[in-house]
Amino acid sequence: MSKIFKILFIATFIGFISGFLSSSFLHLLNKVTEIRQALPYLIWGLPLFGLMFSYIIKRIPHHINQGIPYFLEKFDNDKAHVSPWMAPYIFLSSLGTHLFGGSAGREGVGVIMGTSAAHLLPGLSFHFQNQRKFLIYGGIAAGFSSIFSTPLTAIVFAFELHAFKHIKEIDLLICTTLASLIALVVPYFFGPHHQHFLVSLNMNEIVPYILIAGLVSGLGANIFYWGFREYTRLVSSLFPSLPVKLAVGGLFVSILVFSTNSYQYIGIGTDVIAESFFREMSYYDFIMKALLTIMTITIGFKGGEVTPLFFMGATLSNWACSFFNFNNFALSSSLGMVAMFGAVTGAPFASAVMGAELFGWEVGACSLLCCLLARYFMMNRTVYRI
Repeated sequence: MSKIFKILFIATFIGFISGFLSSSFLHLLNKVTEIRQALPYLIWGLPLFGLMFSYIIKRIPHHINQGIPYFLEKFDNDKAHVSPWMAPYIFLSSLGTHLFGGSAGREGVGVIMGTSAAHLLPGLSFHFQNQRKFLIYGGIAAGFSSIFSTPLTAIVFAFELHAFKHIKEIDLLICTTLASLIALVVPYFFGPHHQHFLVSLNMNEIVPYILIAGLVSGLGANIFYWGFREYTRLVSSLFPSLPVKLAVGGLFVSILVFSTNSYQYIGIGTDVIAESFFREMSYYDFIMKALLTIMTITIGFKGGEVTPLFFMGATLSNWACSFFNFNNFALSSSLGMVAMFGAVTGAPFASAVMGAELFGWEVGACSLLCCLLARYFMMNRTVYRI
């Protein structure tokens, strides 16, 4: 079997299975969100779900309960365990998190499903040199592409997570690109379809938006990073027992949401992100979303950070630009949305490409400067390597 045929086979397999899993997950996520919104008292089920979840975690192999940082850490270790069972595990546990009111995203689900499902291949077909590299890069790109419908961003994101270390390897680039594009096509036929915004901008006034959005996104990224790190340490020290940590941590989320009537800040939050493109938001939106996301993800509930980062970046930048009477809400929200994502994940170039794919190439060019500025204030810190 020739090498090029093997690469095509790997890319097609990863792209198709990632697209199918992501399409299924997104459909069910929409249903779960509708149920939670119709039954807001389900928030009190989060501690009970945490107890049940801890029971499952204690009875599965440790490597199944891992995420993107695990893939980055084990990338060069061919003996590391990357199990296909990670896909159904993250699929179901993330739906449970959203059903009971955790504040989480969806990109982590897509990336983990794509990468873990790709590891069905060694048992199904063949092995060739550096196959782990193809599976991880292809899985990350396919998972990200199928979740957000941004194939170019997915390709850049996969390589940027490893500081573009392997970008010159043509075979790997071809495999990753094909996997990303194929993963995009599957949800195109099966849905759901994503909403993209065409953002208008006046080049004569773009500089203040770039500066304000970049600065506040860098500040917000640092707040989120330090809060994420310190809350992880605090909860782990106070509640070393996993069942207690998930149950009590879930109870903290339930109490905060109920006592402050903050139901709009739980779940995935795409409705508020869309709203930020049309009206002025408040710094309170950023604070509550950051707090609830930190309280959800750090204790062990599943989902992802990227969509909450979109929420935080869009609302914080919107508020800051409005504070200085720059009221192009769509522009300020779009710049802040991708800048926060790039700063916290350490992927400013992928974030800029996402700005172009979601909002138009003019916004993409501006968002590159915004993302680099926000990332500068984060230095080398990233939420994937705490």
